[in-house]
Amino acid sequence: MKLGHVAIDGTKIKANASKHKAMSYSRMGETEARLKQEIDTLLAATEKTDAEEDARYGKDRCGDELPVELQRRESRLQKISEAMRLWNRKPKKRPRSNAPRQSRSWPSAKEKSGVRARRIVAAS
Repeated sequence: MKLGHVAIDGTKIKANASKHKAMSYSRMGETEARLKQEIDTLLAATEKTDAEEDARYGKDRCGDELPVELQRRESRLQKISEAMRLWNRKPKKRPRSNAPRQSRSWPSAKEKSGVRARRIVAAS
């Protein structure tokens, strides 16, 4: 008998079946009725709060609106951001003027060839 390599896998898997969460059909019915009653209670509290806020702030307002100063600043910030976005999107063009072009300070191709010819003649 020979003994070779032995590999043991140490994988551990946690089970998800809980005997406390398992439900019978009758328990599911009880839980469903309880949850429906809790939902109705929460919705009634929400409607009561909504009615109180309507009476306090008005039907069209909810009480968490921004102050006028902050609204104005936010709208200004949005306008500036939009303008910057448009500015960056446009290709940059140089303005054209109707003024005549100024003469160049460097010699033209004809002038350069004449200078070269004079240098060659002078050097020989």
